[in-house]
Amino acid sequence: MPQIIVITTGGTIATRRGPNLAGAVPALKSEDVRAMLPRGGADLLFEEFANLPSSHFTPVTTLDLSRRVAATLERPEVDGVVITHGTDTLEETAYLLDLTLRSSKPVVITGAMRAATSLGYDGLANLAAAVRVASTPLVGELGVVVVFDEELHAAAEAQKIHTQSRAAFASPGTGPLGRVEGERVWLARQPIGRQHIPCQRIEELVDLIRLTQGADVRLLRHSIEDGVAGLVIESFGGGRVPPWWLPHLTEAIQRRTAVVIASRCGAGGLGDEYGYVGAYHDLRRLGVLFAHNLSGPKARIKLMLALGTARGLSELRGFFT
Repeated sequence: MPQIIVITTGGTIATRRGPNLAGAVPALKSEDVRAMLPRGGADLLFEEFANLPSSHFTPVTTLDLSRRVAATLERPEVDGVVITHGTDTLEETAYLLDLTLRSSKPVVITGAMRAATSLGYDGLANLAAAVRVASTPLVGELGVVVVFDEELHAAAEAQKIHTQSRAAFASPGTGPLGRVEGERVWLARQPIGRQHIPCQRIEELVDLIRLTQGADVRLLRHSIEDGVAGLVIESFGGGRVPPWWLPHLTEAIQRRTAVVIASRCGAGGLGDEYGYVGAYHDLRRLGVLFAHNLSGPKARIKLMLALGTARGLSELRGFFT
C-alpha cells in the first residue's frame, strides 16, 4: 500500500461556517479531514503546513512550501505527496512547485469550491481523487498536477476559470492531462516543455500590469520609478502594446528592469505578422522576454524565481527561451 503524505495549507477545503461567524473560515484540522475520508487504497499521513485562505499566501510562503515538499519527497518510505490549498492562488502555487521541485514521485495539489458545511461539499471527492492520482507512480513523470472535479491538469496550464462552479479549473488551449474514473487514472498526454529553476531565493519586486483598450502609462510609470526588478505585461493577443507604451518600456529596459510579455488571452504562444507600431516585432526589437503559453500570474511567478536565480542577463533569457 503506497504511503501518501497529505500536506494541508488551508483554503475552502478546510473551511466551515460556525454558529457565531459571518462566513466560513479555515477551521478543519487534519484529523477532521482524515475522519471523513474512506479507508483503504493508501496509507495516509497528514501534516499541516498552514491553515490560511490562499489569498493570504505570498510567493515567499510558497517557496517555503516547496522546500517542505522537497524534504518530504526525499523520505524513502514516501510514495507521493498531496497538497490541499485554497483555489484563489492554487494555480500560482502549483506552477511555482512545478518549477522548483525535482522528483520522480507524484506531487498533486487540490482544493474545494464549497465549504465543508455547505451542500455539495466537493472537498472529499477532490481529495480522494488526488490521493488516487498520487498513488499512481506514472504520474511522477508529469510534474506537479492539479486535480479538480476528477480531471488532471498540468501545473503550467491549469487556470481557475469560474468563480463558483465545482468544475472551476481547466487548461485553456490544451485540455486536461487525463481523468480519474473510479479507481482508475486515465492519462491522455504528457505536458511538454517543462522547466526547472533551482531557486534558493525569490525576487519579490515584480509587478504585473494587464493591458486594456486605451490604457495610459500611469501604472507602468509607477513601477519604473519605484525601481522594480521585474515587470510582466499582459499584452494584447500574440504580443502587442499601444504605441505610446514603447518609449516607457524602452526606459524600463535601459534601467535594467526585466520586462516579460505574456498574453492577456491566458493561453497560446506569442508572435504575429503585423508591421504596425507596437506589434510583436517592436517588442522583440526592444529585447523584452516572452512568456509563451503562460498567463500573466504564472509569468510573474516564473520571473520572480528566475531573477532570484540568474547570475546575468544571458542566464535570465535562457529561462524564457
